[in-house]
Amino acid sequence: MSASREKKQRQSAGPSEKALQAQQQQAVRKRKTIIYTVIGVVIAGLVAALLIWNSGFFQARATAATVGDTTLSTAELSYYYYNARQTYAMYGSYLGFDTSKSDDEQTYTGDENKTFRDFFLETALSSAQRDIALAAEALKNGHTEAEVQEDVDAQISSIKAQGASYGYGYSAFLKANYGPYMSAGIYKQIVTRALLAQIAQNEKSEALSDSYTTEDLEAYYGEDNHADTYDTFEYSYLYFTPKTVETKDKDGNDIDEDKVNAEKELALAEAKTNADEALKALKDGDKLADVAKKYELAESNIADHTTTVGTSGIPSAIQEKLLALKEGEFELVENGESGYYVITFHGRERVDEATKVVRHILITADNTTDDDGKLVAPTDEAWAAAKEKMDAIVAEFEGGDKSEDAFAKLANEKSDDSDGTDGGLYEDVAQNEFVTEFNDWMFDSARKPGDTGVVQHSAEEGSTRGYYGYHFIYLVGDGEVKWARDVRSALTTQDLNAWSEELIKGFETSLSDGANVLGR
Repeated sequence: MSASREKKQRQSAGPSEKALQAQQQQAVRKRKTIIYTVIGVVIAGLVAALLIWNSGFFQARATAATVGDTTLSTAELSYYYYNARQTYAMYGSYLGFDTSKSDDEQTYTGDENKTFRDFFLETALSSAQRDIALAAEALKNGHTEAEVQEDVDAQISSIKAQGASYGYGYSAFLKANYGPYMSAGIYKQIVTRALLAQIAQNEKSEALSDSYTTEDLEAYYGEDNHADTYDTFEYSYLYFTPKTVETKDKDGNDIDEDKVNAEKELALAEAKTNADEALKALKDGDKLADVAKKYELAESNIADHTTTVGTSGIPSAIQEKLLALKEGEFELVENGESGYYVITFHGRERVDEATKVVRHILITADNTTDDDGKLVAPTDEAWAAAKEKMDAIVAEFEGGDKSEDAFAKLANEKSDDSDGTDGGLYEDVAQNEFVTEFNDWMFDSARKPGDTGVVQHSAEEGSTRGYYGYHFIYLVGDGEVKWARDVRSALTTQDLNAWSEELIKGFETSLSDGANVLGR
């Protein structure tokens, strides 16, 4: 075989060793490229997943609780959780809750085995259970989500405006209030559910309230000392307290404890002597005001023919003794080391005064607040603008048929009051439950059904709450007498709670892993 032919055969047989090595190196480089590309894709995916995780995407959608057949995501449960938390945050210093600390690092007041996180979760689950059970009842009774859509939109508009006033966008404000997992969609869903729940509760409440007969009211009033809650009590007392004993000398040093205690005993004994003398003077016919003046009692230690509805308004130290007295009797009551009461009982009666049913239209006068948050009275121009609006409303009413329905229509259209959508209706209003000007107009003995009038109201000077404006009032007539109104309300509350408790039994609750991120 020629050399040239042999060479051709070797070439056709395959690559040379050098060429083979080059191919192998290229294959290795190719495999590395593929591996690095795959690793790059995986890393990119992990980074994206981490970003999504940190955004709360997965946590918000995790199942946090089950209520009956309904599953609640972390975002949904967080609404109820932070609602409960906000209530405690408002009064934290009084309730032992520190907002600067984690919820699960703080022991719930009164239960060393429970953290505040445990308590907020329990409260959240209970609130969700109530809403879900009542909303289901509303749907079962034929109500629909479309029925509450207008109110849902109004609630969303309100919270948007509230957020804007603090410089927040809508989404950010929701998260600030209800946790980092809250969204606009979830909030709308929860508000819809809550409004449906309110419909079911209102319907049941009204049905219960309307069902009680006069006999039912009398029976409840007469049993288990319920009358003590609804009667008006009239009584007087003088309270003799011992003089303050100093526990430090003029240089700020502690005075001997035995000496202090001895002086306290003498001061208490002196208070007892004065109380005994006052008791005798009152029994002998002296006037309480004269006796109080003789002993230079502070105004806070004097109650001369004071009245209160229900025993809850009577100082606890004298309640039992006072109710045991007959009219006109006097007695001395010891209040530990705090002092001595001299009490007299003038009587009790059931409140048979009729309440009032009114409609009203409120036109407010624009006002501002100062740097301390106190209300600043409207300017003369603001008052004039409010008066002009009110005058136009009164003129429109007077120019019509002057009927209650016409007034209600105007209230729905014109009133600045939050209850204006119900025709400005207030039922069964008792004495002193409205502002003075409104109250005095309603309970004027010359007033008769169909009368109308305008009164002006101003918030208390230096107050941080209240309003300024004009009330246009329409007297519908008398309502139920006060004691019966209050008993009807108590019965309704009692039976409504029993009904609610029975209803929610069909909606068992349990927490899931999605709840673990709340309050941490």
